[in-house]
Amino acid sequence: MITVTRWVDEKNTDLAEIEKLLDSDHPDETPETGTRYINWEIVRIFDKDKTAIFYGRQITYNYYTFSVDQIPGCEEISDDGTYTKRGFVIPYSSAGKVRYIISKNTYAQTLLRKMLFYTGKREIRSNALDLSGDLFVWLIGKVYGKENTISSENEELDDLIIDSIKGFKGDTEDLLAKVSMSGESVMNIISALSFLIESQNLNQVTIALSYRNHSNIEISLNNRNTIGFDEDKYLGELIQDPRQEMIATCLLSLYTEIIPILLQKYQSDIDLNLWGQGKCVSFLEMVADDLDKKVKARIADLIAKPEQLKFKIDSQEGILEEP
Repeated sequence: MITVTRWVDEKNTDLAEIEKLLDSDHPDETPETGTRYINWEIVRIFDKDKTAIFYGRQITYNYYTFSVDQIPGCEEISDDGTYTKRGFVIPYSSAGKVRYIISKNTYAQTLLRKMLFYTGKREIRSNALDLSGDLFVWLIGKVYGKENTISSENEELDDLIIDSIKGFKGDTEDLLAKVSMSGESVMNIISALSFLIESQNLNQVTIALSYRNHSNIEISLNNRNTIGFDEDKYLGELIQDPRQEMIATCLLSLYTEIIPILLQKYQSDIDLNLWGQGKCVSFLEMVADDLDKKVKARIADLIAKPEQLKFKIDSQEGILEEP
């Protein structure tokens, strides 16, 4: 899964000028003190900039791969303390601003500044989306309650469908659970409960969704400003496109259309009193009640038909058989 962050350029608004900087030679930086950056390699992938419409706006973009050797100030260039940073950056221009989607979180701002030869303050600023644990619980509620079709408030955008919540990450561990829109099974109820019980610690969820001609996009949303995209699980009209073109289109769709649709609907539900602390408590009570009903029904069934438990294991075949 690719993990990316987004940044905005506060110094330069001309994409062509920025691309000239990226295309320039990047000499080694070897100060006597501090971190050194050597062996830069920045490669433009698209010969010509690409243009597409996202959220009713024209966006012009390109795709660059990069690598650089980073050496801590206390190390010699020949020592084993060299760290090679590799990744990609998608610079794009929209609404008079240039933004960058980069496959880094730590050091992302520093690497962008180095690639652009920027030395001033506040020239590259974080442009993250506002993601929270409460948003993640709201998403779970939408899927569990079969309200997983999210309508856009913008007529130029399509509805998106959240097919499943596939896992979440808390403060101490990753939990693999799945809440799907077919919310009748006991496992589905238990998965929803596990999400909700740990909701105060939620900092990441993984969801599978479909949007327009993209039949499966699997992403991880993190409240620490990162978005993950699993390119290997993508299904849709871009499946035959070159990898970099597919990644660029999907990431631009995520940042400019898909996640804004989710955030707008989430905020709309809050404004209309369709979501909030009371609604969250009611949701937890409903899921707990669903599980209680399932358990009681199973107990009653076992009491009425105790022969259901009368199985033995065939030690030779390793299968269950009736006695």
